[in-house]
Amino acid sequence: MTIRTMLYAAAAPLLAFPLALPAGATAAAASAPATAPLAVPAGTYGELTPEGAFTAPPAAGLWWSSTGRPTSFGPGALTTSVGTDKPRVWDAMVGRNNIRLRAGALYTLSFDAAASRAADIRVTVQENSGAYTAPLNRTVTLGPGTVRHQWTFRSSVSTPTGQITFQVGGRTAETGFTFDNVSLTTSTPREGFYTDPDSTARRWVDGDTTGHPRKAEIRSKIADHTTVKWFGNWSGATDAEVEAAVDRYVTAAAAAGQIPTLVTYNVPGRDCGGASADPSVPGTAQAYKNWIAAFGRGIAGRPAIVVLEPDAIAQADRDYRKHDGTPCLTETQRTARFDMLSYAAGQLDAQGPLVRAYLDAGNARWILGEGLADTGPMGLTEMVDMLGRSGLALADGVAINVANFQTNADSDNYGSRLAARALQTLGITTTWVVDTGRNGTAQPTAPGDFCNPRGRTLGLTSRQGDGGAAAYYLWIKNPGDSDGRREEDPRCEAGVPKAGHFSPELALRLIDGG
Repeated sequence: MTIRTMLYAAAAPLLAFPLALPAGATAAAASAPATAPLAVPAGTYGELTPEGAFTAPPAAGLWWSSTGRPTSFGPGALTTSVGTDKPRVWDAMVGRNNIRLRAGALYTLSFDAAASRAADIRVTVQENSGAYTAPLNRTVTLGPGTVRHQWTFRSSVSTPTGQITFQVGGRTAETGFTFDNVSLTTSTPREGFYTDPDSTARRWVDGDTTGHPRKAEIRSKIADHTTVKWFGNWSGATDAEVEAAVDRYVTAAAAAGQIPTLVTYNVPGRDCGGASADPSVPGTAQAYKNWIAAFGRGIAGRPAIVVLEPDAIAQADRDYRKHDGTPCLTETQRTARFDMLSYAAGQLDAQGPLVRAYLDAGNARWILGEGLADTGPMGLTEMVDMLGRSGLALADGVAINVANFQTNADSDNYGSRLAARALQTLGITTTWVVDTGRNGTAQPTAPGDFCNPRGRTLGLTSRQGDGGAAAYYLWIKNPGDSDGRREEDPRCEAGVPKAGHFSPELALRLIDGG
């Protein structure tokens, strides 16, 4: 498993997978191809200053000083001083070279700083020649106490040789400076999650000609926050078209300097005869493997979060039934599904450290049962076993509560227990993400009440977790998109759109809690 951190840096790994596949995962993971990670130019995405904690002196030529005084670049921190012989603020600087900037992309600079006496300094991210254009140019006041500073900005220039500067000249007395934990990132959660400009909610808002009285509210509360795009049999008639669709979306997100979230929903037998089932999905395992390989090629090693095949693992449980009472999958079909999912996880793992993939693990009450007592029809043991067979060792973790309504507290409870069981039985250290699109209501939702239930509200918009629970809280099932209608699934209500289609009435239910 590729070692990764939340911001895609090379140090301080969040997930520490053993090099050997753990017991219980070997058979499924073996079907994944041993593809070399794709090469993305170093310093393009993620953490651009991985040495910024100065735990050891950085490589020669990265950091420099023009203060005219002894300057230390670690270990511990960057320290220097400036006398009165540097009359202008730019006469004395410390900085970092080789910063790749892309015009139009968002970046976030943060650092800790202190000075031996009150001092105004200038902080820039800029070109290192020519006009020295500085997309970030801020003046801050430092003092004896260490203070953290952070700004997100959009670059107005493209250059592979930009620089960070701390301009500290213009002192009227000898002044010491300390800088530490310098971080410049792009296409990470710090810059935000990319909003789909072509989401179903956005298309409805942009296309409404009726003068809907609450269109502006649907735009501001839902369409402006739809940060996940689903890919399936509607995404292209050929694998080449699917690859191109994924490439367009990831390219747009990368150009904005934000991170995209994608969902694959195309496994054979999708939704087990439910409202989202479709006979036009790939009919064979090989067709699906070709499709997911094309999907991965579209990402091309760039930053992305991917949720793999909602419900595919939970619906592979031996006791799971279609709504007509017949079994969902035969034993042969179960084995084939686990193999396909493991192949998918392997394809995304081969994309390299900027791509994070999550296998779907159902929701808290579906797996653990009412009361979360692990007395449900599946339980932790069965779910972890199926995850192991589906390539958990090749994924970054699991997705919880996709298209469901369980609270963050219950979802994190389930996620932490599942992670503990995976470590205990498979030897895999893992994490999880939670779908928060429709879980703002504290009242639990029963496992069978899954199809556009009333009384639900919007949950947290997409964001990074705080490190104590989920890795991310994401709108995965886009609010306002239907779960299905009675014509396709008798468990759903009549008079609503087909699964995946947007409804302003369903959107307003979530806004109002109706």
